[in-house]
Amino acid sequence: MSKKSSQRKAAAAAQAASGQTQAPVKPAAPAKPYFAGIDIVKILAAFFVVGIHTFLYNGFYSAEIRDGDTKYLVPIAMRWITYTCVPLFMITTGYLMKNKKFSPSYYKGLIRIIVIYLFIGILCLRVNHVVFHTEYTKWMIFKKYMEFNAADYGWYVNYYIALFCMIPFLNLAFNGLETRNQRLILLITISAFSVFARSMFLGFEKDNQAKLFPDYLNGMWPLAYYYAGAYIREYPPKRCFRNKLLILTVFAAAVAFITESSYKHTIADTNESNFYHFTSWHFNDYSTYPVFIMAICIFLLLFDITTSNKRVKFVLQQLSGATFATYLISYIFDRKVYGLFGGKYPPNPDGSWNFDRWTHVYKPWLYVFLHALFWGMLITYAYKIIASLCAKGVEYLRTKPEKLPKKGKKTA
Repeated sequence: MSKKSSQRKAAAAAQAASGQTQAPVKPAAPAKPYFAGIDIVKILAAFFVVGIHTFLYNGFYSAEIRDGDTKYLVPIAMRWITYTCVPLFMITTGYLMKNKKFSPSYYKGLIRIIVIYLFIGILCLRVNHVVFHTEYTKWMIFKKYMEFNAADYGWYVNYYIALFCMIPFLNLAFNGLETRNQRLILLITISAFSVFARSMFLGFEKDNQAKLFPDYLNGMWPLAYYYAGAYIREYPPKRCFRNKLLILTVFAAAVAFITESSYKHTIADTNESNFYHFTSWHFNDYSTYPVFIMAICIFLLLFDITTSNKRVKFVLQQLSGATFATYLISYIFDRKVYGLFGGKYPPNPDGSWNFDRWTHVYKPWLYVFLHALFWGMLITYAYKIIASLCAKGVEYLRTKPEKLPKKGKKTA
């Protein structure tokens, strides 16, 4: 028997004789689940952004839809589902930033948005000039940047900067309320006079309808989505099959309602002057209540998904972190692919819209999304590296000790 083994046995015998027992080893704590649902919502919203632009570029809005053309119900439904793209980003913003408070450092969060916009703006202007031969004067370039048109989808930056600056004060209004009912009433009030006021009508005849709410404040609809996200963050519904099934049912009902409504408006006699192109009397903006309901349902279905897999967590974080750049740069690939796509599926011999453009829509949709996502991630990574180097440089300059003056030569 070895000396170490004898010592261990002697120690164990002494411990048993004294009535002491060895403390059990605590099992390793399980990995804390990561709420991956928010990342999934952001990625899906970016995917829907590319999808909604598909309808713009493949000529769907010039298709003539007549009574009995029920094959158009599917693309109409998908058009409205993808229309939740921007609302999903807005709800996510409210969910993530509900607790942000006013401070000078808060506004540093705008730096990433502005820098990425400036860079992608350069790319978009360059592509428009070189590929599509668009000429710009220096004043036009300056004007485009100031009006957030340098990157052609930059209107979202215009919106987001304004919302970002208001968030600390919006949070004071929401968090300053004392009860759940008060916060719910705030959400209902904002939604009623913005989202529902824009699209809620009494009556069924186009020229003889009355709005249910005064709609003077309909421009406030982004606040309705923001407060919806904040409310879900504060009072998340119980995660169970019954709730998910209920949410899915409401979502399906909203999709069916807005699809059927749009189809009837499109084929109606009153749409003859518009050549029976896709139209909707009530629902043609993000501030319409079926879109509001659909976006909230999608968010509620996905936001509380969790994972303990570190690799899945890492991948989702990288993808979701690049969604802003993906959204902006997707314009370049939209311009590139849809000219080729239209040539591959030209109009029918009678000049009508070729429905094959819908049945093959997945091709440009996936092409644009994957390419935009790749370059969006590259730009986002480049920004992070440059921002990190700048931060280290500033920190070095702050902490660098001052050089001591050289001692002069002694004189006799």
